[in-house]
Parts: sequence; structure tokens; C-alpha cells
Amino acid sequence: MWKLFAVVVVASSLAACASSSSSTAASPATATAGAPAAAAPAVDRGLEPPPPTLRLPRNFLPTKYEAKLAIDPAKSGFTGAIQIIGNVSERSSLIWLHGHHLTVRHAVARRDTGEVALSVRPHGEDLLEIRAARPLERGAWTLAIDYAGEYDERGTTGAFKQTVHDAPYVFSQFEALYARRVFPCFDEPDNKVPWELTLEVPKGLLAVSNTAAGRVTSVSTTTSRFEFAVTKPLPSYLVAFGVGPFDIVPAGQTQHGTAVRVIALKGRSGDAAYAAKTGARILDLLETFFGTPYPYGKLDLLSVPITVGFGAMENAGLVTFTESLILIDPKLASRQREHSWILVAAHELAHQWFGDLVTTAWWDDIWLNEGFATWVESKISAAFDPTWHDEIGEISSRSSALEDDRLITARQIRQPIKNTDDILNAFDNITYGKGASVLNMFEHYVGSDAFMRGVRAYIEAHRFGNATSDQLVAAISEASGKDIRAAFTSFLEQPGAPRITANLVCDPGQPPRVDLAQSRFVPPGAPEPPASKPWGVPVCVAFDRAGKRGDACTLLTAPTGSLALDAPSCPRWVMPNASGRGYYRNAYTPAQVTALRDVAWPQLAQVERNVLLFDVQQAMQAGELPLPLAQSFVPRLITAGDRFSLAAAMSIALTPRDFVADGLRAAYEAWIRKTFGPAAHRAGLLPSARDTLDVESSRAQLVAAVGDLGRDPVFVREAGKLAGHWRDLPEATRALVLAIAAHSQPALTEKLHKDVYTEDDRTRRGEIMYALASSPDVKEQRAALELVLDAKLDIRETEDMLFETASYPANIEVAKEFFRAHQAELLAKIPRDGTASGPAGFAYLFTRTCAPDKRDEIATYVKTAFAKLEGGARVVDQAIESMDQCIARRKVLEPVIQHWLGH
Repeated sequence: MWKLFAVVVVASSLAACASSSSSTAASPATATAGAPAAAAPAVDRGLEPPPPTLRLPRNFLPTKYEAKLAIDPAKSGFTGAIQIIGNVSERSSLIWLHGHHLTVRHAVARRDTGEVALSVRPHGEDLLEIRAARPLERGAWTLAIDYAGEYDERGTTGAFKQTVHDAPYVFSQFEALYARRVFPCFDEPDNKVPWELTLEVPKGLLAVSNTAAGRVTSVSTTTSRFEFAVTKPLPSYLVAFGVGPFDIVPAGQTQHGTAVRVIALKGRSGDAAYAAKTGARILDLLETFFGTPYPYGKLDLLSVPITVGFGAMENAGLVTFTESLILIDPKLASRQREHSWILVAAHELAHQWFGDLVTTAWWDDIWLNEGFATWVESKISAAFDPTWHDEIGEISSRSSALEDDRLITARQIRQPIKNTDDILNAFDNITYGKGASVLNMFEHYVGSDAFMRGVRAYIEAHRFGNATSDQLVAAISEASGKDIRAAFTSFLEQPGAPRITANLVCDPGQPPRVDLAQSRFVPPGAPEPPASKPWGVPVCVAFDRAGKRGDACTLLTAPTGSLALDAPSCPRWVMPNASGRGYYRNAYTPAQVTALRDVAWPQLAQVERNVLLFDVQQAMQAGELPLPLAQSFVPRLITAGDRFSLAAAMSIALTPRDFVADGLRAAYEAWIRKTFGPAAHRAGLLPSARDTLDVESSRAQLVAAVGDLGRDPVFVREAGKLAGHWRDLPEATRALVLAIAAHSQPALTEKLHKDVYTEDDRTRRGEIMYALASSPDVKEQRAALELVLDAKLDIRETEDMLFETASYPANIEVAKEFFRAHQAELLAKIPRDGTASGPAGFAYLFTRTCAPDKRDEIATYVKTAFAKLEGGARVVDQAIESMDQCIARRKVLEPVIQHWLGH
């Protein structure tokens, strides 16, 4: 799934499954006068496991599901009949299944010898207590259950309903805990079995699922029946379907003959052209990468109007994508939009091997799905179009993960699962970005060929089954001949990231060496972390070798170590993250940074420059390196002109943004215009047909900085002229032009307030909302925020307006004021269910203020407002810690910025 652990079994469930004792019910005896009462004979009811608190008991395990659903998108719910074929491991009268808001109408257990009546009642929100009229003996049984369920019309979980241009659709989203909203089932990833699905739908609608429809028949004058082929073994969260008036767009076949289709929303087949042109090719690249054919019979790429908490989902054979990812305007599309599609499609299709073919045994190892797909996506994108250089882009995942890992409250990659909140919290950037970055690091350490031999052996060994991190790491160790188990596990099973100090030592008569030391990175403002063990860190060092470049590597497993350098004289520079793949921070002195800038720069690869600049920018924020030293890199990064260099330049240049006093704001904006203005004006506002991804992306970064943040008058005038026909502008510049113009033209702002209700293109509607919400004028911002709760608009689109405020304290205060004034209504309307932080993420709206005098008030408020929401406790803890670290940065940077801009 695209965005935004040891196996844990609750003790009571283990005890229930392991116990062979019977539950004994004693009835009161009928007393006889003058004689003692005789004890009633014990009734052997067999096993009756207590209510599970996390994982289901294993006294019944499904081996196949046969499910029939009647799905009519025009109605408010569905009906279902499911046969769950499975085995009772021990004589039992009570079975637990998952089921959420399902109304069971009839249930029996069947086997060759007859039927046993079942009574079913809900237990809490997610469980079904299934009690047999008489105990079910050991062996094969089929549970037959007729029931009804409801559509989610507020969010996008279970079977959810959406209407576009008066046409209703129904889609499914089951990861992580939502198959139980559609099927009574064993909703855990290690129960991986075949599914046979039948959908009855209104005539004229198309039904799609994981497999091809083997037979489509007419049930009545109004209903069609789609009988889908039996799936390969799947966990419940990967079962999927869609029902609606779709357009089918053929997308060819792969090199091994797999048919690919895009299932587009009605009337949008033209916008599916790019996905149709590229889908089979991406799958071909993945087959080559994994060295094995695509494991399923067909591939449909299904468009969904809007999603909450996810952007795409890797259901086997039926991958879903939110409309804004898969449906692309063929005439006005931006290169960035096409690039995003390739990355996300590569991510989801990589899951067909990592996640679908081989599935994590439990949610503590979900990084095996998401970290791997993130690791693969850049490699496939780089192969798809080498000019994109996504082998460099993958470093951005590393930097983003290191930022999240700075929190003492950060999760570890393999986080123990103690409750369902831990499952929801697991889909974060530690799982995705850090997981991918650790894979990159160890791939570089053992060598790509050996690493891939291990990956392929792991896939082959666990095809259509489940596996764990330990099994993956063991396979890579065996294939490479390097035992990386302890080192790899040190990154999986403790939070945070190491910070490496590398000191060059040149003793007379001795070879030069680098003395290394590691410790957990703890930024200013963070609490004292718990004790941690040293990581097993593959450290690779690039160094000056008499004017040429040398490289050396070691595995640092202790707090300190040393690495000898093969150099004839004392090196003039040392760069202690050669290749840039090391998942660690480096501590630099000003002298070391100066040498890397002035001497080593031509010999450093692009990724090495990027990781150096990340460390420089971070050290500057902490006051460990001077601001002018960090800013000295900006001119050469602008000259380089590629999107990666410009992103690094922007990161340095925009660091002071949140800490500039109101009286110095004009001076800061003037510096932005002076620094980036010439390059921005050369790029211009309008793209050309010859633009590469780098050119287009660089233009967007430059214009956003100079035209929007810097309020450059030339761009303001040009944007004002172009805004008259903004809908016809290329997508690459449309949103920026509209925002810049709207912020300076009250008449345009007024018009956009009317147009937002009539604009039927979701992408353009989002651009209108962004232009209105991001106004620095607090009066305009307040008017824009009134749209958030307007019943005529979809709150799943408008809720982002609360975050799309300009980064000025006054704007943030307005957004906070609006949320507090409407808190009850907002929390009632915003979807609360989904594999993400949900409404609890609004805690960051308050903690981003970084005001020390309001710290305690804000912390109290976010705890009260958000901590008890789904997944909220961890989100709130991390938001408060982020605020504390921001307050510490403010204390360091404000006087530095005052001195810089006050001259």
C-alpha cells in the first residue's frame, strides 16, 4: 500500500488454543426432602476459548472461503452468504471469527455426518462469537453463514460507496483490519487460503475482482451474476472487488502473456491512456528484477474516485489507485504526474511478489511489504526512464526517514504489536522509508548480485505462503556469505538512528586511519532516550588518495572502531558515507565540511553530495555548524540545475522560514528573490513540450520560492494575466499560477469561491481549494476555511485546507482557531477509520506553532482532543515531541537569523 516485530500472541488466546480442558457447566440439582442433593452430571461442551483481545484462537482455521455478495451501489448495504471451509483442531463448542457490524441471519456448521446449528452474536466491535448447539468434533467442517452488511459512505474502508456524476460505485479496501466489515472471516495475515467469490450486481454494471470472471450469467431481468475463478492462497486483506459503470481500457500483455487492463471511471477512458501504455512494461521490468514471472492470472488497475489514509492498494490481480494517480489528462499532464504514476505503480506491482506472493506472518513485519516495495519502486523507475535518475531520488526516502527517526518516540521497524492501534501506527515512514533505506544499506554492503540472490531464494522458498524478517535476513546471509543477521536486526529492533563521528588520524610512520564512534542521534529538545545497543553499521568512507579518490568499508558493531586507509599521505578530506546508502547521520566539523566543499566536491557522486548536505542542514538547525557555511553551498546547487540539487538548496534556504520575525520577513523574502530569482526568471512560468522531468520540477521549485514565498512582482503580474484561462494551462504550472494570482487579485479570489462548487474535475477543484486556503491574508484564509464544513463539498477533499495555510504564525493561528471552534463537528464528519493516523494527525496543526510560552497549553489540548482517537496516543506523543524539538531549534536559530537579516 502506498502513502501517507516479534509475533505477539495475547496470553489468554494462547492459553485458550493450547488448552485441552473442557468448560464445565453445573446445573442446580433438584433437592429431595431429607436427602442430600445429587450432583448433576457434567456436560462436556469441549473447548470454549475466552474472548480474544488481539489474535483469534486457533481451534478453527479456515482452508478456503466461498463467498457470494449481492452488491447494488444504489442501496445502502449488501447481503452475503459465505461458506468457510476449515478444520477444527480440538473438540469445540465455541469459535471466534472477525466480523464488524455484520447482521447474521442464519448459520450452521456442516460435515458429512450432518449439520449443527450455530448461534452467532457480536462481541465488541470486531468479533463474532459462534456457539454450536453441540460440540464440533475434530476434523473438517464448513461454516455456512448468511448475513447483511453496510457500505462505508464516509470513508474508504470495507465495502465503500462513492458517487461520481450521479453514478454510484462500490469498492473495497481491506488492509489492515477491514475485510471483517464485509466477510465473517479469520482477518489475520497468516491465514492465507484460496477465495472463491461470486458477485450479484445490477445489470449494466461491471464487477471486477482478484481473478477473472469465469462465468457471467443473468439471474433475473435486473441482476447479473459474476462468478470469479478461485484465487491463489490470499490473506483476507488482499481480497478485493469493485462494482460500477466502469470503462474498460485494454493495456496489452506482458512478455509472459499476462493480460493487463485499466478499469477507469465512467467516461474517463481517455485519461487512462498513460496507465494503459505503461502498466505492462512496469510488470515486465519487475519480472526481470525478481527473476520470476508475475504470479497471478491477470492484472487489472482499478481507479477509485477518492481514498482516505492510502493512495493505492496492492490487492492481488486487482490493484486500486486513487483517481488523481491513475487518470491523467493526456493533453495537459505534467512530467511529475507521469513520474508519480510510475513510482506508485512500481510500488504496488512490486507488492505482487513482496506482500502477495510472500506475505508477512503478522503485522509486526509489515515492513517486509512496504519497505521492500519502497526499495523496489526507485529501481524500477530508474530502469523505466534512466534520465529520471531515481537511483538518486531514493536518497530522499532516507533523509525523510532519518527526520522521523530523530524522535525518541519513533517506532522501531519491527514494532511489537500489543493492540490494534499498533497495527494502524505501523503504516508510517519508519516502515516505508527507513525499511527501504536499511535494505539499500545492506544491499550495498553485501553487493547487489548477492543481495538479489538472497531475495530470490526467499521468494522461491515461501511462494504463496508467509514469512518473517528472520527468514529474509537468513536467506541474504546465506547467498552473500556474509552473516548480516545481528547487524540487520540491530536496525529492525530498536528505534532511532546512529550518528557516526569520523576523525582522521595521521600518525607519523603509520598508515592514515579514521577513528569511528557511534551513538544514537538525539537532537536538542528531545528527552533522554532509553539505553540502546550499538548498531551493526556498514560504514563506507571515501577519501583523498594523493589527488585521486579512495574507498574503504568496515562493519562498525561496537561504540568505537577504526578503519585503515590505503593512502600514501594524509588525506585532505574524508567523506564517511560513501555511496550515500548508509542509514546514519554524520557529525562534521566546519573544517571537514569546508574541505568537502572546496576540495572533494568534484569527486563526490550526486548521492554523496545529497547526504552531506542533509547532514550540514541538520547541523545548522542545531547550531552545530554556522548558517553562512550551510548557505555557501546554495549558489553551486542552483548552478547544477537538477531537481535533486535544487531540493537541497531549498532545504537550506527555507530552514529559517519558520523562525523569521515579522519585522524581518521583508528582508528574508528579498533574500529569496535575490538568491533564486535569476534562475526562476530563466525558467519562467510556462513549461514547454521539450521540458524534461528535471526542468519541469526545477521550475516548480524555483517559482514556488520566488513567486509565491518571495512575492516576486514579475511573477505576480504574469500569473495575474495567465489566471484568466488557468484551467487550460499545463498541469505543471496551473496550481502555482492560480495561487500566486489569487493572493493578489481579490476579484479572482471571489470568483474561485463560486467556481469551487461547479468545478467537476477533481484535480482542478483541489487546485482551487489550495489557492484559497494558502492565502497569507488572514481574512481570505478565514473565508476559505468556511468551505471545510460546507455540506455541498466533500470533507475528504476540504479537510486538507486546514493544513494548506502559509507558513506564517498568523495563518497557523487562524487554522487552529477554526479547528477549536468547530472541533466536535469536524471530528464527527472527518473519516476516522483507515490505515493511517486519521483525525489524530490534526495534533500537528497545533504543535507546529513551536511557541515556548504556549507549549504546555498546546500539549494539554492535543492530549485531550486527539489521544483517545484511533491510533491517537502515539501520534500525540510524537507531535508533542516534534514541538519540543522545534522550540529548541527556535532558541538556536532566532538570534542567528536576527543577526543575519538584521544587518
